[in-house]
Amino acid sequence: MGLLEIVKEQIDFGFTGKVNILSSRSQFLGAIFLKEGLLVGAQFHGQTGIKALKKAVFEDVDSKDVYKFVVEPEIVDESHVQFSVEFDSLKKEIQKDYEVYRQSKKLRPPQHLVLVIAPEIVVNKDEVTYSEFKVLEVMTVYNKVSDIYEHCGLEEFEITQALVDLRRKKAIKVFQNGSNVR
Repeated sequence: MGLLEIVKEQIDFGFTGKVNILSSRSQFLGAIFLKEGLLVGAQFHGQTGIKALKKAVFEDVDSKDVYKFVVEPEIVDESHVQFSVEFDSLKKEIQKDYEVYRQSKKLRPPQHLVLVIAPEIVVNKDEVTYSEFKVLEVMTVYNKVSDIYEHCGLEEFEITQALVDLRRKKAIKVFQNGSNVR
């Protein structure tokens, strides 16, 4: 049974507590918090909130590692309450975002490439989205693809989509082994 099914089952029972997410070797990875049958918080791989919940679901579906889920009744402290969301609306949002996530995995650039901001972006005056701006901001300090993904703070699929869009706008240049890649 997957994470979403476990969470749905607990919601149906009006559960208060948390669903711990463990690796196949029983290492703690995160938790989903429920209060009286409502999703109210999540922690996963150092992230919190809805982003953490989505990342947990995406990895549960895509990971080669088989996660274990441990349902633990407990009083949910107010510090764990980050949001309150209905399951059905969240499930629709996750399904929509998962398609984008899957597509972006195919487009993710190799980790060793070096990216440089092209000065033409200032001259062209193209509109820049929030995600594109965040990626450009990180690129002022880091230019290796692996570093951009590590330090950006956006979801992996958001970074990938921003990089694709920035490349289409000719806002970034790609280098491999010191030479420009067309």
